Amino acid sequence: MKKLIKCGKLFRAVDESLEENVGIIVNKNIIEAVLPLNTLVNTENFEVIDLLDSFVMPGLIDTHVHCTLNGEASTAEEEYSMSAAYFSLIGLPIVQADLMAGFTTIRDMGSAGFSDIALRDTINQGIHWGPRIFAGGLPLNTLGGAGDTSFQPPYQGGKANYIRAVVCGPDETRQAARFNFKYGADHVKLLATSAVLGNSIKAGPQELTYEEMRAAVEVAEFLDKPSAAHCIGNKGLKAAIRAGVTSVEHGTFMDEEAADMMLERGTFLVPTLIAVERIMENINSGTIPEFQLRKAKECEKARSNTFKIALKKGLKIAFGTDAATPYNKHGDQAYEFQLMVREGMEPAKALISATRTAAELLRYEDKIGTIEPGKFADIISTKGNPIEDISVLEKVSFVMKDGVVYKSN
Repeated sequence: MKKLIKCGKLFRAVDESLEENVGIIVNKNIIEAVLPLNTLVNTENFEVIDLLDSFVMPGLIDTHVHCTLNGEASTAEEEYSMSAAYFSLIGLPIVQADLMAGFTTIRDMGSAGFSDIALRDTINQGIHWGPRIFAGGLPLNTLGGAGDTSFQPPYQGGKANYIRAVVCGPDETRQAARFNFKYGADHVKLLATSAVLGNSIKAGPQELTYEEMRAAVEVAEFLDKPSAAHCIGNKGLKAAIRAGVTSVEHGTFMDEEAADMMLERGTFLVPTLIAVERIMENINSGTIPEFQLRKAKECEKARSNTFKIALKKGLKIAFGTDAATPYNKHGDQAYEFQLMVREGMEPAKALISATRTAAELLRYEDKIGTIEPGKFADIISTKGNPIEDISVLEKVSFVMKDGVVYKSN
C-alpha cells in the first residue's frame, strides 16, 4: 500500500520556501507525488502518516563522519590493536545513532580495514538497518604525517598500515587510491595537512605534496568519483584546491585568495565547526600537551573567520561534523546547525547545506537531498520550526529512509 504523509509545513529544499498543508505520496521507497492536501481524494487507499503538527523536510546528510569511532579519546595503541572486523561490529550501533538523529545519509571519511565498506554493504543488502553510507576506505596520508604513528617498525610505517594508507610519492599515492577503489570506496580522502591534535608544532603544516594529491585525484576523476582533502593550514589547502579536490574538509585557515580559488573551481567547503568546539569544551592543559592546546585555540579563533569568508564569497558549503573526533558523538552532531547560524548563516541555507548541497557534493542529487517525485523517500520531521529555532533539529521526531519508518514520536 502506498503511504500518504500529511505535512503541516514542508521544506522541500528545492529552494528556501516553506509550503503548508501538503501531501507526499510514497510508493515503496520512492516519492511519487507532492500535492496540496486539498487536491487529494480517496485517502482511505493510503497508509496515512499524520505530520500536520510538524515541520517536514528531506533526510539530513552529514558529509564528514567516521563510522567506527564515537568521540572517545582513545589512544593510537588501542586503535591499532583492534581488528577490522571489530571496527565493523562496533560501528553498527554508531551509524544507527546517526539515522535515529535524522541523518539518513552519511559520508565516511576513513575507517580501518574497509570496515566502513562492510557496514555500507550489509546495510544496503538489508542484513542490518542504518543510514545510507558513502564509504571512503583508507584515507591517504604521507609517511610520518598526521595519520601515521610513532610506533617503531615493524608495527607501523609504509605498507604495514591498515588504519590509513601511508604513502610516499605520487606513484604510491596513485596505487593507494586505486587500491581503495578496487575494494569499493565511493570517494578518496587525502590528508593534505597535519591535524589539530597532530604532532606538528604549528597548526596544519602541509604534508602531502601537490603532485601526490594530484595523482590520487586523477584516479578519482578517471572513475568519476569525488575526492576530499583534510586541510587545516592554508598552504596545503591551496595545493589541494589546485590538485582538483572536490571538497575541502575543515579549511580552518582559509584566506580570501583560497576562497576565490574554490569559487572559481566549484570546490565545496565542509566546515565541521563542531569538531573544534567539542575539543575546546572538554580539554585543558591537563588533558593534552600544551602545544596541542595552543594549536586548538588558534584553530578555534580561525574557524569563525574562515566561515565568514565562505559566506561572503558564496562558496558551496556542505554540512559535515567530523563525528567521532574527541567528545563529538554520533547522534548529537546536529549542534553543528547552531554553530553555523551563530556564525552568520541563515537557517534556511543551513538546512539546504545538509540536504541539497550535500547531495550535490556526493554526486547523488538525482536521488536524495530534496523532496521531489522520483527521489528516494528520505524524510524527517521536527515538532518545532528550525527556520525559527534551528536547535529543534537536535530533537528529530520522525525518520523515514527509503520509504521505511525508523522513528515516529
